[in-house]
Amino acid sequence: MLKRSLNTYMNAWTGSDFTGYPFSTCNEKDFGNLLQVYMDSTFFPLLKKTDFNQEGYRYEFEEHDNAATPLSIKGVVYNEMKGVLSNSDNFYLHKMNEHMFPNSQYHYNSGGNPEDIPLLKYEDLCKFHSDHYHPSNSMIMTYGDMDFTQHLAYLDRVIFQKFDKKDINLQMEMEPQWTEPKYKVEQFMPELTNDIESQGKLGVSYMCNEVNKDSYETFCL
Repeated sequence: MLKRSLNTYMNAWTGSDFTGYPFSTCNEKDFGNLLQVYMDSTFFPLLKKTDFNQEGYRYEFEEHDNAATPLSIKGVVYNEMKGVLSNSDNFYLHKMNEHMFPNSQYHYNSGGNPEDIPLLKYEDLCKFHSDHYHPSNSMIMTYGDMDFTQHLAYLDRVIFQKFDKKDINLQMEMEPQWTEPKYKVEQFMPELTNDIESQGKLGVSYMCNEVNKDSYETFCL
């Protein structure tokens, strides 16, 4: 059993989902270093245009030294999300949310739909960070056997004093109750190692209670 468990968890409400940045360590010095790195990268990222092109998406010639070849889309996040959604289980879950929550933030794939990623502009990214990655729009939690007042003093000095308070509406609209079932059919990429004809999926989903009103009912469901 570990003698000490130190952990910080930071959540930022981004408008489409909660974005969490957790870390834990048993070393006090390591904890301080990680806290500094996480807070700096969360609230004060450089957000360079070159990083956007590398991590988000960019256009490249299929043969990088031949401008006569067609353009193709490249990018770390773009390729990662193509890989995520090539998995039929992940694709199913995203499509289920899309159809179950047509009017709320959960309708959208917070990781980025590869079809939509090339529509994102660098200016949109900068504005999104400015609007949502703000102390007024976050929760920071620590636990362990260290003096938490030291954490508060550090956060106040390097984060809170450098921002003005913002009034941010965190209210999520409830989905209206349906009056009848809905049926949806989607096509997904099959696994090439198995018989394509046997890879159909069937799912039945229900919208139940409000999760933040009765924790016991939510747990039972």
